Amino acid sequence: MPHITLNGIDLFYAWHGAENAFPLVLVNGLLSDTTGWIFQVPALATRFRVLTYDCRGQGQSAKPPGPYGPALHTQDLLALLDALAVEQAHVVGLSNGGAIALNLAATQPKRVARLVVADAVARVDAALGAKVGSWLAALDAGGLGLRFDVATPWVWGATFLNHNQANLATWRAKALEADPQTIRTLLNGTPFDLLPLLGQIQAPTLVLVGEEDLLAPPWEARAIAAAIPQAQFQIVPQAGHALPFERPETFNSLVLQFLS
Repeated sequence: MPHITLNGIDLFYAWHGAENAFPLVLVNGLLSDTTGWIFQVPALATRFRVLTYDCRGQGQSAKPPGPYGPALHTQDLLALLDALAVEQAHVVGLSNGGAIALNLAATQPKRVARLVVADAVARVDAALGAKVGSWLAALDAGGLGLRFDVATPWVWGATFLNHNQANLATWRAKALEADPQTIRTLLNGTPFDLLPLLGQIQAPTLVLVGEEDLLAPPWEARAIAAAIPQAQFQIVPQAGHALPFERPETFNSLVLQFLS
């Protein structure tokens, strides 16, 4: 799989789908990597040239000292698009990837044709800061395992957890493979407030949020949609913060319909 050096770091990326199809970029959630789109890539690549990549600090990309927030991640994504000669693309961002996508669409409006953000926030308020702070405290107190345990009810919706208890051990085991300092660096991302920029977004935008999302609750998604001139807003029932993973068929259908 290809790697590319830009902005002084090495980024991992991969293309999926027909070379002549319109490009679609998927931007990962904070503690995820490209494998988090396992249910999206096959469906979306039937219609688009799908670009997945690991942000700095994620997956197979470099993990330099931080902190790094949406502004720096946006610089990386813009440099990646330039290097791959992608003049314009649809962009789909999940959680922190949604913040990156919002920032890209606001600061580089000509580069984004259509925008989808899911389970995202445009600002780190006191409530979100306290939630993430509890993850950091758990990491310091009990390592990667306790961090996962404390984060679990915030990340997954109640409906999903009630039907997937048997899978938690597998996901926890994967979380234990991470580097604690990298997790700490990602969680210590620069506090941000993108709300004042959202009026600059020109791309038609779809804002999705899980009904059971406790980490980035529906009112935060509603605030994003209200600030963007051409935004649609939709709550997805029986889904938490990991909407594309919890309700993949619904998510894919909504995205494909909007992008078409």
